[in-house]
Amino acid sequence: MASWHDQPARLIVNVVELRKRLGQRREVPVDVVLARQTVLDSRTCQTPVVGTLTVESIERGVSVVGQVSFDWQSDCRRCLELVAGTREIDIAEICLVDAPEDADIIDFDGEKLDLVPILRDAVGLSLPLAPLCRDDCAGPDPDRYPALTEQAMELDRPPDPRWAALSELALSDLKPCDLKPSDLKPSDLKFDDLDEPDALDLN
Repeated sequence: MASWHDQPARLIVNVVELRKRLGQRREVPVDVVLARQTVLDSRTCQTPVVGTLTVESIERGVSVVGQVSFDWQSDCRRCLELVAGTREIDIAEICLVDAPEDADIIDFDGEKLDLVPILRDAVGLSLPLAPLCRDDCAGPDPDRYPALTEQAMELDRPPDPRWAALSELALSDLKPCDLKPSDLKPSDLKFDDLDEPDALDLN
């Protein structure tokens, strides 16, 4: 069963009679649940978009104007707590038969117009990008989101297993080395890990 946020919605308006006379208008009540939209951390709610749109006959098409409102939720950009609200937006679109592809105009068949794509685009562009729960929000609750210092981060970091042997070494057992570099002879040096010991010049 499809969930609410992927169910397609439609709001079809038949404009055949409306377009028989220029300037003729028709008010269309809006009360429709759109598919869920998300922009960054903001998203629409499972509540209907409500309002009123006026469809008016113009040459070669219709205009759609009006105002609708929708509910939204997000995370406060400072304290990360849930923040919600209702936003009212204005709709103003032109729909023409055989509209140019490069124009900011909606193309339709001249008979039936689906208002849902118009509403969906307007709602998606109106979602808040980085809202605050309130203007004086002080940030995250220190009890729930304690700030990590560099020292705390170092303590939480797991030890490197390559240094395990050194951690068992007692520094008090170390003694200064009495051997001087001048006491070394070439015969004292071993090159077990070298493939070509003759390539080294020890002189």
